[in-house]
Amino acid sequence: MATEEKTEQATPRRRQEARKKGQVAKSTEISSAFIILFGTAMLGFYGKYIYVYLERYMQWVLSPAIFSYTNEITVDNFSYFFLVILWYVFKILLPFVAVILVVALGANFAQVGMLVSFESIKPSFKKINPISGLSRLFSLRSLTELVKSVLKISLISYVGYSTIKAALPDFIRMLEMDIQQALVLFGVTTLWLSIKVGLLFVILAFLDLVYQKYEFEKSIKMTKQEIKDEYKQREGDPLVRRRIREKQREIAMRRMMAAIPTADVVITNPIELAVALKYDADEMYAPEVVAKGGGVVAEKIKQIAKENNVPIVEDKSLAQSLFRLTDIGDPVPPQLFKAVAEILAYIYRISKKSHKFGI
Repeated sequence: MATEEKTEQATPRRRQEARKKGQVAKSTEISSAFIILFGTAMLGFYGKYIYVYLERYMQWVLSPAIFSYTNEITVDNFSYFFLVILWYVFKILLPFVAVILVVALGANFAQVGMLVSFESIKPSFKKINPISGLSRLFSLRSLTELVKSVLKISLISYVGYSTIKAALPDFIRMLEMDIQQALVLFGVTTLWLSIKVGLLFVILAFLDLVYQKYEFEKSIKMTKQEIKDEYKQREGDPLVRRRIREKQREIAMRRMMAAIPTADVVITNPIELAVALKYDADEMYAPEVVAKGGGVVAEKIKQIAKENNVPIVEDKSLAQSLFRLTDIGDPVPPQLFKAVAEILAYIYRISKKSHKFGI
């Protein structure tokens, strides 16, 4: 039998299950793009700080005191120099590392929110199966990723080439500059190149995010049968639910029929409808509907009422109004108080149950 085509959008439950497995629409290029941009911005604002620290370090290294101290290299002075160098490197790199870490986490959070999943690192035979590996290697997705990588490298190479070509005359003039001027010129060119590459990465990243969302939606699509199976699992089998509703109706019907003998009057259509009312002045502010029905049910209500000597009154308009406006257990609506009161008064006169109605 042919495999059913996945044509239906994923249900919220399927999306939730995919998210638990770490399957979300996410582009790694977003993180790379913003790391480059924020790293470049840090370099622009932080470059002077780096220059000052490097200058101090070189002054310290080339100072006469250090030369006299290092006539002989020992374990002690080597450890000292190593720790000093490490400290300078740490102070220079720490702001960069902190900014890059925050940007990387922020870019991921902006795409998928708070998500922790260990499904991708769980051991699986499929990950080491050579046949599965070859199928992934030569799949359409792998080909698409290859095309994207080639396109990205080509565009970045072109931007780098055009920027360096435009700055080539300045690089030639660097031969006539002092070291400080040459470093400034080199830094400005590098900064401008980084900004161009970063903006290019941003454009590519958002295009990749659109593609990743498309691929993700495609990968979690469902067949009509899968949607039916999920609905059965969530709501239960339709046959079982139908049987439960039938049982519930049967129980409600038995309860309703058992309440008819306690009613004070049954108002009929006279043939199609029947509504049984009960009133206790000590417990109720208005008469209540204890049973109602049409057709066969109405005939059953009247039969039980006759067997239990419950008065039956024919009033077509009142029966229709009660049937339409009330449900079992509801009090009589205010607009029907007068009509019902007249009937109850009539029942009182013929049955002499004044103690029951509180009249």
